[in-house]
Amino acid sequence: MDTTYTHLRENLAGILDDVIDQQEVVIVRRKGARDVALIPARELAGLMETAHLLRSP
Repeated sequence: MDTTYTHLRENLAGILDDVIDQQEVVIVRRKGARDVALIPARELAGLMETAHLLRSP
C-alpha cells in the first residue's frame, strides 16, 4: 500500500491498525524527501534476525 504523508497524518490510527492487522507494508511518499516504509515490528525483528544469521559464519 502507498500513501502520502498528509493522508497518513489524517488517518494514522487506522493505517497503523492495517499495518498490524493485515501484516501490510505501507510506503509513505513524501514530497521533496525520501520515502519511508511502515512495517509491523514483529516483521522487522524477523528480518533483522535473518540478516544477523546470514552474516554469521
